[in-house]
Amino acid sequence: MTTFTTTSALRKEAVATDDAAPAFALSRSDDDGQSRLARVGGKLSRFMARNIAMKTLTMRNDRPLVTFTFDDAPASACTLGAAMLEQYHARGTFYISGGGCGLMSPGGRLATADQLKALYASGHEIGCHTFSHAALAAVSRVAHVAELKHNRTFLQGIHTDIVVRNFAYPYGDLSFAAKRCVETHFDSCRSLLPGANVGVVDLGALKSCELQNSSIGREDIQDVIVETVRQNGWLSFVSHDVDREPSRFGVSPDLLEFALNAAKTARCQVVTVESALQISSGVAARSGSQR
Repeated sequence: MTTFTTTSALRKEAVATDDAAPAFALSRSDDDGQSRLARVGGKLSRFMARNIAMKTLTMRNDRPLVTFTFDDAPASACTLGAAMLEQYHARGTFYISGGGCGLMSPGGRLATADQLKALYASGHEIGCHTFSHAALAAVSRVAHVAELKHNRTFLQGIHTDIVVRNFAYPYGDLSFAAKRCVETHFDSCRSLLPGANVGVVDLGALKSCELQNSSIGREDIQDVIVETVRQNGWLSFVSHDVDREPSRFGVSPDLLEFALNAAKTARCQVVTVESALQISSGVAARSGSQR
């Protein structure tokens, strides 16, 4: 694993070049200059998105499930992160914004098209994260559809066999209108709402647990896995870069390995989002595939 270029090294490289500032998936202001009325309307819409489920699934899994997902996704996640999952005979789901391929981001340089092609060939799932990492609550339905179509076309251009079935909201940002639109295009939409998915789950806003050194430690990881096992639920971890010195959105290799080992020790089935949905629906995942 030491043969991989680290995220911190990529950040140092960027400082010495013209692309010193991250160019893609930048953090954004919560209000973005909105009026007070618009902010109130936005809060109401987000409340509705969190609490009104129109597309649901009654889980029928006979074992607790754990999924490791990576957003954007930095090259370090697609190389080092993917290799670590493979060492545990597991595969992950990588939510990609095609417009950022090869560019710098807060989590380091993002994967190139060739790296994504290799990732898919290794059995990992490729998901949608819009094309330009757009905050969907702030754009129109027409823009939603254009973003999704553009990204789907880009990803299928990487490999004709890629079928993009699952989605994650950039910034975890969802409005009721955005949710109603996007959930019609995908089998599931993953949010950043915290918790495990248990019982009857909202496929338009799947819950998750952020796996990043800046916000979670080993004890918390152990606790959330124990709770997932107790409820026979589905836990979806979320991260970005994988590096010994991760960004505030990323995870270190030792913490990722701890989470992988904890999930396996607890006898959780570690699967992609696509496979988790098949298992939860009572349909066995496709033979020979972890996608």
